[in-house]
Amino acid sequence: MTARTYESLPSAAARTGISVKTLRRRIAEGVLPVYRCGRIVRLDPDEVDGMFDRYPRPAAASMGSTRRQQARRAS
Repeated sequence: MTARTYESLPSAAARTGISVKTLRRRIAEGVLPVYRCGRIVRLDPDEVDGMFDRYPRPAAASMGSTRRQQARRAS
């Protein structure tokens, strides 16, 4: 069994480039789960990384270019 790793809010903020304030907002919104032991707050690095989406999404990008091509042909 592998040991789970956790990180503090400041270390997660430094690693991802997101402010601690933004991480706290995501926790309050319920988007980002938090693990507590008394007053100590820790985050799972995989869950922090899971907040990010790839942009543009491959399907959305191909649909957008198809619509633009159709619009050009119609003009």
